[in-house]
Amino acid sequence: MKNVFEKGQEIFLIDALDNREKRVALQQKLLARHPKSTLISLKMNIPGPIKSNDAINKVFHSASNMLQHYLLASSVTLLAETYRDLPTGPEGYFVIEMSGIDAKKLCIKLENNFSLSSMIDLDVYVTVGSNIQDISRQSLSLSPRKCFVCQNEAKVCARSKQHTLKEIQRELVTLYTDYYLSNTKKAVSQCAQKALLYEVTCTPKPGLVDAIDSGAHEDMTIYTFINSSCVLTPFFDSFFEEGFYYSKDQPLSGLFNKIRPIGIEAEKSMNEATQQVNTHKGAIFSLGVLITALGYSFAQSGNLDLIDIQEIIKEMLRYLMADFDGLENKDPKDLTIGEKLFLDYGISGIRGEASSGYSIVFNHSLPYLVNQTTGDINDRMIDTLLFLLKHSKDTNLIKRAGTVEILDEARQSATDILAAGGVKSNLGRQLYLDMICEYKERNLSIGGTADLLIMTLCLYFIEQLP
Repeated sequence: MKNVFEKGQEIFLIDALDNREKRVALQQKLLARHPKSTLISLKMNIPGPIKSNDAINKVFHSASNMLQHYLLASSVTLLAETYRDLPTGPEGYFVIEMSGIDAKKLCIKLENNFSLSSMIDLDVYVTVGSNIQDISRQSLSLSPRKCFVCQNEAKVCARSKQHTLKEIQRELVTLYTDYYLSNTKKAVSQCAQKALLYEVTCTPKPGLVDAIDSGAHEDMTIYTFINSSCVLTPFFDSFFEEGFYYSKDQPLSGLFNKIRPIGIEAEKSMNEATQQVNTHKGAIFSLGVLITALGYSFAQSGNLDLIDIQEIIKEMLRYLMADFDGLENKDPKDLTIGEKLFLDYGISGIRGEASSGYSIVFNHSLPYLVNQTTGDINDRMIDTLLFLLKHSKDTNLIKRAGTVEILDEARQSATDILAAGGVKSNLGRQLYLDMICEYKERNLSIGGTADLLIMTLCLYFIEQLP
């Protein structure tokens, strides 16, 4: 597991001492302005020469947000707040209308409830006469803080150097990872579920189930999709965990084999929730691959970064196209529609899209959605769906039409609508409604394109995470 606390600008004792003087001066200045108020000081407690980096700042912001939540929940008036982003570590100062004793009790409550409290220092100061007084745990008859490595008194361990820096950082990394794994996993899974729900409620859509019509799917309604969406979240958690705990020393192609059983179980739950109706089989595959890659990347970097996800997916699916090897020797009667399309037209379907690292999504539809600045989210989703239809090869559509020529028709329709200004324009919307009527009449559906929209939405929501 990566040590997220070993990279950054090293500081020296002289830096720490200099900053201590400046910190005291700032505390005095704040309390001089508000002599009848209480000051809470939040700073980091990170052993070693690295006091500031992305991981440390992340913990600081989590603690700061939690403190402000506690203050708000206790109806405490915040008179002033100041932050300092320094090489010696981030610092926050909060001047509040609350007694020093009550403020200390609130801080202790936070320390007891925040899993990463061993990485922060919360100090409370009040003005007594012409002096500044620190409200300590001992003044409340509470025991000193414990060492997070051995549970003895923290100050005793620090003075005696009971633990090596390596031991301490190993514990810090475990605490950090466990805390943010839980939170990040939950956030990613919610983005995936949100993408499923947004896609099905996007209305209207050509041949697809939406909020007012079942399109070409008489066996489905919007509620079938909602039922399916609600049972899949635990499997998204499992995909993320599988990626997170996968050894970086093992080939990534093995990771894909590890998640296959999760996908199978997810399909079973989907079928139980929908009475054996296939609502999200394609989405389970694509989201499963994406979320697994995100989990793997998070384990390596400590951050939810999309930069390397495509390459991770490519390595995971290195051998996916091998499913098409030797098709020319297979009995034509045993060929699936997907296999026939690959043999006859070189159309690789979702296997090809996935093996490319979902290039169409990362490099095209996601930027397209992000860069739309007009219309509501429903209109932007529809235009993104059309954009995907224009640039992809939907094998579901080919299967419904019975001919590969439908791809050219679909591309032309999508091109004409988007050229007219998309559904945000009067002409574009009318052309789009005509397309919907045609697809309904011809029993056509663009289920493969819908799955790509789900992927696009999931990434869109992930990019918005704090």
